[in-house]
Amino acid sequence: MTDHDSGGSAAEFCRKGQEDGRDGRHDDALVSFDHALSINPDSASAWAGKGFALGKLGRYEEEIECCDKALALDPACTEAWNYKGFALGKLKRFEEKAACCDSAISLDPKNAVAWNNKGVALGMLGRYTEEIECCERAISLRSRYLSAWVNKGYALGKLRHYEEEVACYDRALKIFPFYFSAHLNKGIARINQRRYEDALLPLEKALALQPDNPRALYRKGSALSMLGRHEEAVACLRDSLNSDPTNADAWVVLSNSCFSLGRFRESGRAFDQAYYIDIKDVRGGIARGFSQLREKRFDDAQRTFSEVLEILGR
Repeated sequence: MTDHDSGGSAAEFCRKGQEDGRDGRHDDALVSFDHALSINPDSASAWAGKGFALGKLGRYEEEIECCDKALALDPACTEAWNYKGFALGKLKRFEEKAACCDSAISLDPKNAVAWNNKGVALGMLGRYTEEIECCERAISLRSRYLSAWVNKGYALGKLRHYEEEVACYDRALKIFPFYFSAHLNKGIARINQRRYEDALLPLEKALALQPDNPRALYRKGSALSMLGRHEEAVACLRDSLNSDPTNADAWVVLSNSCFSLGRFRESGRAFDQAYYIDIKDVRGGIARGFSQLREKRFDDAQRTFSEVLEILGR
């Protein structure tokens, strides 16, 4: 039975759910899709829409379940493949995310979202050259695709092509000057180039858009610390850690700046916090990596163990 067979009511609720989702009212969208499914439980579009709403509410396992129901009804539902891939990515199951994107692309080779999402998955698996290729495919289909420009820049940065990376962010900002991620990532790129003064302007632009963002505050604090502006660095880092006290790197930079200011007790406390977080992250990472090996998710496991080694080498 299709939405049309149900007299159009299920289709109307689906449209309402889509409108709610576009407006960011995901709780309302969930209600609308549930109404659609109460009328027509065989509506693949309603199951996919419900999955999307659940994902936006952070309920990723449930999103996957809904997408699987949609795909059981309609294996050619590209939206369900894309939404399932999104949820798998949030759960750090990147090999499976890439496979979902491949399924969507095989059904619709001109699906820019699927190409971009596949690029993200490959990048998270350390396959940055392939990520760039996927992002370029997405951009060739949608030249103003902001996320694809930023993701391409991220991959270029991982390959240490920093000027090309910054050019991608500048292209995104030419399309939309208020794109937070492009400003933030541009600042990070300048830090990676050790151009700390040049990093401050894009980071300040990012903070003008999101004043309490802990990542932007941490990066600005890091740049200030490297410039020897330790009092300002400490203020930024404390603001960052008030929002996200789990950032071990921020605690390390805070420790260094406090030490440079002769505030040795504060420096020691900050270092202890970083050490405590690192130990927890190492133990959790090792457990997660072995779990991924048992599930034969070998690329995911390799990435997890690489992250553990980075922590140990800090």
